[in-house]
Amino acid sequence: MKRQIVTGLMAILVLASGLSLPGCSVFSTREPEEPLSDTGSFIQPDTPEQVIDNVQSAIAELNTLNYRRSLSEEMTFQPTATAQARESVFLSWSRSQEEQYFSALVAAASLNQGHSLQLNDQTLTLLSENEFVLDATYVLSVNHRRTEVPTRVQGRLQWMLRQGEDGLWALQEWTDQELGSEPSWSDLKAEFTK
Repeated sequence: MKRQIVTGLMAILVLASGLSLPGCSVFSTREPEEPLSDTGSFIQPDTPEQVIDNVQSAIAELNTLNYRRSLSEEMTFQPTATAQARESVFLSWSRSQEEQYFSALVAAASLNQGHSLQLNDQTLTLLSENEFVLDATYVLSVNHRRTEVPTRVQGRLQWMLRQGEDGLWALQEWTDQELGSEPSWSDLKAEFTK
C-alpha cells in the first residue's frame, strides 16, 4: 500500500514539475497556424458544372492536386487524329500520363501568370442520371518557358462527366478534336510527356 502511495506521489510531482517549467504551459494559448495556401479554388464536385470549374481553376492556378482531383481513376483520353498518328505516347494514355503531362507543364510555367482555359459554345447534355457530356470549343493559354512549344492551343473537346458511388462527379472520358491547322491540346500533351 505504501508503495502505491509513493508511486502516486511521484507521478503527481513529475506532472507538477512539467507544468511549472518556464514557457511550457499546457493551458496557455498559442498563435494560430496559417491555413494551407496550396489548396487553390477547389469546390467539392457535387455537380458536373463544378468539375468544369475545378479544371479551369486548376489550370489558372497551376494546381496539380486539384487537376488530379478532377479526374476519374479510370480517366481515358482520345487525342486528335493527327496527334494520334504522329505520337506513340497516346497508345497507352491513362490518368497517370495525364498527371505526368500536367506536372511537367506546371514546372515549365510556374513562375509565369496569365494561364487560362476558355470554353466557348458549351453544350452540357444529360445522358443518364449520373452521366453528362460537355461539348465545347476551347482556347488553352499556358505561359510556359519552352520556346519550341506553343503557349496557346485550341480545338474542340468532349468531356464525359460521371458521378461516382460517393456522389461526387469527375472527368471520365476526354476526346480532343482539332480546329483547322491550329495546335491542339493533344499536341501540348505530347510535347510535355517527352
